[in-house]
Amino acid sequence: MAHRGRAVGVLFFTAFSVFVALFPVAAQSQLLDELRAELIPGEGAKTSYGLPLSLDNIQTFADWYYSIQLSPEEKEIFREALSAIPAPCCDDNPVLKCCCQKTNRICNLTRSAMGLGAWLIHEKGFTAEETKAAVEEWLRFLRPQYYLALALEERGLDPREYGLKEHEAYESCDQKLCEVPLDAGGCGGMGLKVLLKEKEEVPACCRAEGGQ
Repeated sequence: MAHRGRAVGVLFFTAFSVFVALFPVAAQSQLLDELRAELIPGEGAKTSYGLPLSLDNIQTFADWYYSIQLSPEEKEIFREALSAIPAPCCDDNPVLKCCCQKTNRICNLTRSAMGLGAWLIHEKGFTAEETKAAVEEWLRFLRPQYYLALALEERGLDPREYGLKEHEAYESCDQKLCEVPLDAGGCGGMGLKVLLKEKEEVPACCRAEGGQ
């Protein structure tokens, strides 16, 4: 009888220990889910400008940066809106002046943001405040991990305890990932074509003879 009592006691203590160990994880998961719901819009989410959020739009947005010609008045709105947004790829700089521009180049992450901003102002008549909000929403969609890590740090929490890295690890320009596709944490390249996905390597067994 005493043996059975000890066994029950051991089982209870084990179950309680597991509960205590798991509770912080559950709390962390809940907080991360709340932040994600608050900050990160999902694929297909409606926007204030009528185009649902989608990676399918990124090439169009990036192309708008070169194709849309703003008037002097529109340029002022553009500068006001985009200079107020830290670039998530190198947040010591605003989206308006990503660090790549120091070498007269531009990464496609910020090019898409600026193209969208130009279109909103030129075609939709958005104010600086409206443009800033829409572009920030687009960047949160593109770079969720950066914004989640930053939000945790602003609350005095360590992102690494939530399955993330420190926010600096997601600053793709600073990490020399400008030429890396977006899905691999890069800026999507610096050429005219936005790099969305890494090329999948074809297994040797499936390659044509002499192929790579």
